[in-house]
Amino acid sequence: MSSQLIFSVKDAMVRFKEYPVFENLSLNIHQGRRIALIGKNGAGKSTVMNIISGVRSLDDGEKWEEPGTSIGYLGQEFEYTATETVFEFIFNNISGNDRNLYEYKVDIIAEALELNIQTKMKMLSGGQLRRAGLARALVEEPDILLLDEPTNHLDLKAINWLEQYLTKYKGALLCISHDKKFLENISNQVFWLDRGK
Repeated sequence: MSSQLIFSVKDAMVRFKEYPVFENLSLNIHQGRRIALIGKNGAGKSTVMNIISGVRSLDDGEKWEEPGTSIGYLGQEFEYTATETVFEFIFNNISGNDRNLYEYKVDIIAEALELNIQTKMKMLSGGQLRRAGLARALVEEPDILLLDEPTNHLDLKAINWLEQYLTKYKGALLCISHDKKFLENISNQVFWLDRGK
């Protein structure tokens, strides 16, 4: 029995300047799937993430998502306000009427990733910033969770915690990582990008 389709791209074209990165790109994401997105550097993995998250538009083709689908995204780079605390950075991303129910989750995830929630964002090292971005992506439990190199700057203890967290994750997951063992442990499907296909 296949799970429900929640996101789809069909016959998509994406150009970078005048050159197509993708032509006739099609992909489907079903509820609960854990997808490893692999391909050589420059194959367009981050572009696929940007299409799904809505950061990047299609130049041609169709994009569909189940109405009400929430998407969380840990990209290679993200914006933050230097004067806000780690707690504010993570918590202020949460929307909806049940925001206060998520406060305890911010504490749990920040502690697992060894982040002090009272520290100002401007005081964090590059590695700590990545951890804060990861915490923000995880805390709201979106229907589709996009993770671009989530194990960068994580020690073995944090990677093991993240693996366990993601194997219990109820939403769909799409992950880019150079850590092959990590991908093996968290995924049950592979999208392989090769020369625009």
